[in-house]
Amino acid sequence: MTHTATVIDFTSYRKRRQARLMAEAMWAMYASRFSFPAAQLQMAHVDQACRS
Repeated sequence: MTHTATVIDFTSYRKRRQARLMAEAMWAMYASRFSFPAAQLQMAHVDQACRS
């Protein structure tokens, strides 16, 4: 195994994390707009994830 194979690519990790947070926020807006019961739970999760 090469030395570079063990290095964590923080750029791709950051992009994936931002994409996941954006998808969760979009779902939360969709769910709250159409009043799905899971909207409250999802919004709480998104708020907690954005603060960390």
